[in-house]
Amino acid sequence: MKFSHSLAIIALLGSQTHGFQLSPSMATMQSRSVSSLSASVAEGSSMETSLMRQQSPPSPPDMQAYSNGFKTVFNEVSCSLSTPTEGTLPTDLIGTYYKSGPAMFSAGSLPPPKNSLVKPKQPPVPDGEDMSRMVLHPFEGDGAVLAMTFHGHDNIETGEDNADEAADTVDTKGKVTTRFRYVRTNAFNNERKKGKKLYTGMESTRSNDSSGSVGNDLSLPFYRHHLLNGLNKLRKNTSNSRAVYFGKRLLTMWAGGLPYKVDALALSTDGRSQLGGIIKREDNAMSSSAVIDSKRNRILFYGIDEQASGSTLNIYEFNSKFQPIKENDGAVQLELPGLALVYDFGVTENYCVFVQPQLKVNGMQYMLNKEPGKSATLESESALLHIVARPGNKDAGGMKTIEIPFDGMPEANLQIINSYESEDGTIIFDALRSADSGGGSKSSTQWPWASTLGDFQNMSSKKSLWRYEVNPKKGLVSKDCISQDQLYFGVINSNTSAQKHRYIYAAAGAMGEGVAPPQGITKFDVDTGARESWFPE
Repeated sequence: MKFSHSLAIIALLGSQTHGFQLSPSMATMQSRSVSSLSASVAEGSSMETSLMRQQSPPSPPDMQAYSNGFKTVFNEVSCSLSTPTEGTLPTDLIGTYYKSGPAMFSAGSLPPPKNSLVKPKQPPVPDGEDMSRMVLHPFEGDGAVLAMTFHGHDNIETGEDNADEAADTVDTKGKVTTRFRYVRTNAFNNERKKGKKLYTGMESTRSNDSSGSVGNDLSLPFYRHHLLNGLNKLRKNTSNSRAVYFGKRLLTMWAGGLPYKVDALALSTDGRSQLGGIIKREDNAMSSSAVIDSKRNRILFYGIDEQASGSTLNIYEFNSKFQPIKENDGAVQLELPGLALVYDFGVTENYCVFVQPQLKVNGMQYMLNKEPGKSATLESESALLHIVARPGNKDAGGMKTIEIPFDGMPEANLQIINSYESEDGTIIFDALRSADSGGGSKSSTQWPWASTLGDFQNMSSKKSLWRYEVNPKKGLVSKDCISQDQLYFGVINSNTSAQKHRYIYAAAGAMGEGVAPPQGITKFDVDTGARESWFPE
């Protein structure tokens, strides 16, 4: 397997599904803290200039390159030592990068082990050969984890006493060790044994055009799971949304079900995780979001058990050893109004921040089938901002709700990049918003997706970068658009998570403000508004 230098940089800066594991030879640092490379490309350094040089985006977008990402990976990689095909890796890049995402779009296309008692009736087939096995949206694809271990450029120490050992040691200087494996979720194993698609609960929603480009957004849909709670055949946990490494644990996440535990070295799946027992039931819902408090070295999760009449929010907080904090046993529970489809949150020193879009629930459809595309539609109304005291706060679980002024665009599918408290108590957070792109004609939900720019635009929402400022005492929220560029999956230097930040990094569309697939990287200075971009040549 060959490895591209540009891929390394895109992986480090352009994805939201990541974590860093440092090698034993370096000083111990916390999960999602950074090595000397990632620090240097975040809050200002000499390396930053060379990596983030200004380049013009390709015109037109390379749709072939983008659509190649929606092809089933039929072969896993247990271990492969690779070298760059172009250039060299930075000498101080040492650590492991984890990325998760959907990778199997033709259901059941990885044969079970040879010693399996159950043999699939149908063998694996190439994408598109049997359309009954193809998922109707990339988000329904089974999740897999890619791990890249960067070894740096340190020489192997040798001497008379360890000459024999050194002779058997592989030279990894300037190289990358790659692993790739599917997450063995229950749903993955079931379809693998049968050799066919078994979970079809979301297909009506994926085929429904009435939700616009936000509901079935190609890169990250607003409708992410079936609304029937618990463990069932309609809600397929693909564990394909995010990889989180913290406290020497690797988890893969999905909005609507429990995370899965994955071995950080071999990428083998250890089963569903109830986070050490803090999640009381296996059928409790969890989000795909996790936020690290970089100052206290803690990690927070949340889950929402959704009901049309009211939803239950659970917030969990863990210390650096991945143990629930002592205060309130690391958890708080509270009620949210109505059907709360909330997929991201922000964390400040004292609070968790949630934005709940207003939904109109069709009571009959919700009672009969709970299909999200038929049961819930976005309302053109003010969203609700919930400010909740963290489990470690003296007012833990206390909530203040403020309406966000409506500007004609629902606050649905909000991707919160970072949040923090200023000295005067103002809560500030930056987020990517999604709006119906008005792409025009109905696009096909059949594979292949996004083979043309028109198909992509019909299935994709218009993105923009916004800053929100909240005055909790006065109950006021203001918001300003700080960039109309088509950006995806914004991140910051993780050393500033839950603290004031200056730079935002995001995958960038290839047509500036136009709706186009992500094919480059943008670094945005929120203080000055300056922007630097990098695109493949």
